[in-house]
Amino acid sequence: MSKKRKNRFKKNKAKIAKTASQNEKPNNTNVKNESTIVNVEDENKKVTDESEIPEELAEKYPILKNQELVNKFLGVTMTNNQKGRVRQQLRDNLKGTSEEILPEVIHAKIKGIVKDIIKLTDAELRKIRILYNMLKTSIKSGTKVQKKTKNKKNKKSKDKVKAEGEKKVEIGATDKDKVNVIDKDANNEDVKVEVNKEKDTKKKTKGPKRYIVFVGNLPLDIDKEDLCHHFYEIREHIVDVRIQKPGEGKKTCIAYVELRNEPSYELALSKHHSMMKNRRINVLYTTQQNSKITKTEAKSKSAKLIALQKSGKLMGSVPLNRKRSQRRMKAKKARAKQEAES
Repeated sequence: MSKKRKNRFKKNKAKIAKTASQNEKPNNTNVKNESTIVNVEDENKKVTDESEIPEELAEKYPILKNQELVNKFLGVTMTNNQKGRVRQQLRDNLKGTSEEILPEVIHAKIKGIVKDIIKLTDAELRKIRILYNMLKTSIKSGTKVQKKTKNKKNKKSKDKVKAEGEKKVEIGATDKDKVNVIDKDANNEDVKVEVNKEKDTKKKTKGPKRYIVFVGNLPLDIDKEDLCHHFYEIREHIVDVRIQKPGEGKKTCIAYVELRNEPSYELALSKHHSMMKNRRINVLYTTQQNSKITKTEAKSKSAKLIALQKSGKLMGSVPLNRKRSQRRMKAKKARAKQEAES
């Protein structure tokens, strides 16, 4: 074949290939359309799954049964910046809580937001949405921890059974004489045990541990409702509020707030130096009357708790570096230095 014929043959082949590919394109577009339809259906399924709250969660935490509230906080718009900022703030507040109590604390926070505010803004709805997501993750992590502890307990019980079985096998016929001697001494030991039990009953039984917080520098017109509102995050854990009558000529008054458990106690202590009716209140550690703890020990413990609160290690506390007041103080000092130098 000549060169011209070969070139023509190649050109014809290329044209045939182009026409074939053009004929095949409509089928490809159909495939793409089908794939897009499937993706849209998957997204719709995800949205419906998110809006439907599991029955277990709704039974444990009844506030999530309110479908209007659920639709509101799941339907609110939220950017990644807003999500990260609010999540970090809530994590700082919940720092130090044990995984067993964490779901209850989060549920109490959601309750507090819903009860205190009649008309929820977008900011509060975003906060509730993030708290709801944190609640789901905390429940999952809590179940994993419980499974691990159960497995450990089962292993320990099996090891004990094996050890007891080995001891029984080791006991031989020579130990029978020793058993008879022990039976004679057993009656005397029973008498001693009864006497000791009578002595133990005479001793005073210790009551449950109490968690009381001292609140100082309060205004004179303070009420129980005002204090409960100030501690609204742990309002359900407040057992009692006692406000002392101020003396003559005094401009401030003090109060004692009793709480149920240690996490709520730490959250209350994190309110130290917070503002209440244009006053910077003190929330400090206290000891009970007739306690064995001396004044110096109580002072040192309260100082340690204040240091933990300032460093952000106490549950619910924020470190001083992140507080706006501290940043403003640093800026003022820097300006004063510049003015002095100039």
